[in-house]
Amino acid sequence: MKKLLVLLLLLVIPFFSFERTIDGIEDGWYRATVVYFNTSTYTRSTYTLNVKVEWDRVVAIDFGNGGSVHSGYNSSGYIYGGGYLYFSRDYDYNIISATATVTVTDGSDYSTFNITIE
Repeated sequence: MKKLLVLLLLLVIPFFSFERTIDGIEDGWYRATVVYFNTSTYTRSTYTLNVKVEWDRVVAIDFGNGGSVHSGYNSSGYIYGGGYLYFSRDYDYNIISATATVTVTDGSDYSTFNITIE
């Protein structure tokens, strides 16, 4: 029975690909239009900032003044959420822009960053 299971696994595993598909954009830093909104102060501002993309998700926003927000562990105590990119395509299926929404909260303040990469 064990030999049959091993043989079955050896036949099935080669049909699965663990490589990334080329359906989105390349990982890296992009110049983006970022619309910031703070729900506590009702502040809304538009900036051109650098954003880092990994696996079709915005994982960091660089404010250009030494400050940033990013996914993963941080020592500032905020929670970073979202960032998944949605793509606009032309009739030939080429990507013409990508958009994402990132939310950042520290428990009392809630901010959104609407991001457009063109």
